[in-house]
Amino acid sequence: MITIEDLHVRFDSDKGVVHAVRGVSINVAAGEFYTLLGPSGCGKTTTLRCLAGLEQPTEGRILVGDNVVHDANTASSLPTHRRPLSMVFQSYAIWPHLTVFENVAFPLRELRPKITENEIESRVKKALDVVQLAGYESRPAPFLSGGQQQRLALARAIVRETPVVLFDEPLSNLDAKLRAETRLELRKLVKRLGMTALYVTHDQTEALTMADRVAVMRDGEIIQEATPVEIYQKPNSKFVASFIGQCNFAECTVQGNSGEGETNMVECEWGMLSYLDANKGQAGDKLTIAVRPENIRILQTDANEAGTLDGTVSEIVFLGESIECRVAVGSADLVARLHPSQPVSVGDNVKVLIDAKDVSIVAA
Repeated sequence: MITIEDLHVRFDSDKGVVHAVRGVSINVAAGEFYTLLGPSGCGKTTTLRCLAGLEQPTEGRILVGDNVVHDANTASSLPTHRRPLSMVFQSYAIWPHLTVFENVAFPLRELRPKITENEIESRVKKALDVVQLAGYESRPAPFLSGGQQQRLALARAIVRETPVVLFDEPLSNLDAKLRAETRLELRKLVKRLGMTALYVTHDQTEALTMADRVAVMRDGEIIQEATPVEIYQKPNSKFVASFIGQCNFAECTVQGNSGEGETNMVECEWGMLSYLDANKGQAGDKLTIAVRPENIRILQTDANEAGTLDGTVSEIVFLGESIECRVAVGSADLVARLHPSQPVSVGDNVKVLIDAKDVSIVAA
């Protein structure tokens, strides 16, 4: 449904040419919820705006379905209003002097050829029903709450009945509780309507909970593209691992096969650990390993499980649904995330257990 081929965007600035997007290529299937995730300045919004026709790419080709909407080689580019897509902006871009009804009706009134008022009224009411704003038709837009304004912006996007909808960080202006409620509601709505979504965000939780696939961007490039589960559990680099949640990292030296199937032993600042997939690294290789805090088990000193490391609890932070526990192990610290009911105190001598399947090899 969405195809972007070798997209490049360069800007002239007072410091010279800025290469904002560097060879981005993506394919989004019909009905897929695809998310571009990355820090500010990584090129994700510029990529989205090129798809919408709001930025002009320097190189590359963009298709929506079978329609070529931009081709740098032939210098052809469809204007935004002729592209088969809609967009929800970060600021919502709601007209403050119009009512809810007129805000949603606005894109329909601009269609060519024109459609009848009866058709406009029918489609606006249908869109407002879908986003649960029926009965608010005559209310001035500024009198809506933040969550209602977000749904109004979505109604205006879906009223055109385009197959593709673009989202530019649409939840960033909501408070934390409303954001958590709205993201699942938004995903369900897009799926129910059968639309294809391209969603831009810097929020890892939004990406993991909403997307079918996530593309992590850095410095204008996609550095990993995978399902949310794979992105989180099997990051391909230190950057991805640290950007998608908290992580413990250590530089290590491969010691060789542990003698237990597809596992290798490594020596690092925490001690000796094993990891799965003996094909990654040979004896003597230098690697970077990553371990998520929730995958670190803290045991009592009398625990007799093999492969444990000796540690001392140096700090505990209560987070409500969990406790964050810093443990001095070897010559460095490990951060573990535990259930609040686990009996552990600062100064405790403990055993630390890290399963081989929870150790990831990442690029530095």
